[in-house]
Amino acid sequence: MSLSLVYIGAAAGAAPAASLRALSGGGAVSAAGSVPAVYVPAGLDGELRELVAEAADLGYGRLLELDPADGEALDDLVRLAVDSDVVVALAGPVGPQLARELRRRAAPGAAGLSPLAVAGQSTPGASPGIVTVPEGPVFDDALLGQELVSLKRIVDVLRVECPWDREQTPRDIIGYTVEEVHELADAVAAGDLTAEHGELGDLLLQVVLLSLMLSEQDAGDLGSVAHEIEAKLIRRHPHIFGSDVAETPKDVKDRWERIKVEQEGRQGIFHDVPAGFPALLYAKKLQQRAASVGFDWDSASEAFPKIAEEHAELAELFREAAEAQAAAADRSGTVGPPRADERPPRADPDRGDPRVAHEVGDLLFATVNVARLLHVDPELALREAGNRFERRVTAAVALSAAEGRDWTSLDLPAQEEYYQRAKAGEAPAPGGEPPAGAGA
Repeated sequence: MSLSLVYIGAAAGAAPAASLRALSGGGAVSAAGSVPAVYVPAGLDGELRELVAEAADLGYGRLLELDPADGEALDDLVRLAVDSDVVVALAGPVGPQLARELRRRAAPGAAGLSPLAVAGQSTPGASPGIVTVPEGPVFDDALLGQELVSLKRIVDVLRVECPWDREQTPRDIIGYTVEEVHELADAVAAGDLTAEHGELGDLLLQVVLLSLMLSEQDAGDLGSVAHEIEAKLIRRHPHIFGSDVAETPKDVKDRWERIKVEQEGRQGIFHDVPAGFPALLYAKKLQQRAASVGFDWDSASEAFPKIAEEHAELAELFREAAEAQAAAADRSGTVGPPRADERPPRADPDRGDPRVAHEVGDLLFATVNVARLLHVDPELALREAGNRFERRVTAAVALSAAEGRDWTSLDLPAQEEYYQRAKAGEAPAPGGEPPAGAGA
């Protein structure tokens, strides 16, 4: 049979006429034409409840309440819908939540779809057919719109009634926004989908709040922000929304750059690259801009030797420092000619030498370039390397402690031994290769 989900909305005055007609029987939500009850979210306010009752009474009967948090009751309802027509009116603020829970439980193979205890009443593993009013994507859009409006209204209230929120300015909030972006990046790098879900919500809050502050200065609002990015996406994708043709990702990116210059009035190769970007992102963005006008390697394999070239230039500074140290020692007469089994002298370049920072920067820039051409985000790659290093050092400390040794008091060779043991104890990296590490 069927589980019919009828979207009513958060407020009686905004209830879709098509949904009310469906409840009254005009929309034929039930193939059988006779349903003994309509289910509504628990705690529905009086006006919405009366609206649903008025429409439902025309073709059905009484209203029964559902708590979206009562998993057992929702599972029972889904099982009932396998053999009967069940109608749920998604009204009030928890309507979208109720819809998500019911659809999850009604999905084929869901844990809640065990057959009813009454013999012969349900087919094991069966799922009810789901009918939505409105149909298709319009139903999902209605739920999404309600959730976004609900979030906006909560932020509106906080901005007026919360002492802390009242005092905030865009300059205050933007720092939190940057923090949320980094926390989201950590979640993505870790592959933690639950954390990613939560961080996306935190970031969305920043967008809604900053849009509200924009409206307070008569400079736009959440709606105009959404409209502007919609228009930009359409303008920059004429191969999708127009008659242009783009066969490859490179064609698309080249067209983007032309549109930015020809239609959006941007000037120069490095237009609109924020100087406040984190250094890795700044380098990557500059390289992308240069690539858009053809100043780029054809492949990562062509760019890769540049890393060795920059490494050699930095190595030359170390060689100079070692030679200077050896010469100074020789002049002082404290050191004779090195024995055959001795390593050549080693020394770090003078940190005050401007060439040091210059060559280190070039080496990093070349590495970012190769990462970009390999379609590896250097920020995420470096974060993952940092995470691996932290995890392995922590494991090395634990291994030494289990053997009664304090890792922090060991010499470097002993610390490295524990580090390599920790690394060896990790699961293989994707593809079956041994995991690469920061301390490898």
